[in-house]
Amino acid sequence: MELGNPRMWVFYYLICFVALLWVGFLTAQRVMIFVSLFLTFIVLGFSVILCAMMMVELKNEKSTDPGEERRVEQ
Repeated sequence: MELGNPRMWVFYYLICFVALLWVGFLTAQRVMIFVSLFLTFIVLGFSVILCAMMMVELKNEKSTDPGEERRVEQ
């Protein structure tokens, strides 16, 4: 999965926005509170997972940068 793809991020943010809007609606109606809590945890969990994947990908890109050795030597 390519994390730098802007389409993926737009799609992800739209889904998260809709899920959190639904959570707000369910909470305001005082129905299905556990479903609202579950959806909130799913959105937060995926956000944490994607953030960790992004950090690992950036770390791997930095470690495999071919120009890094030349910059250190100079």
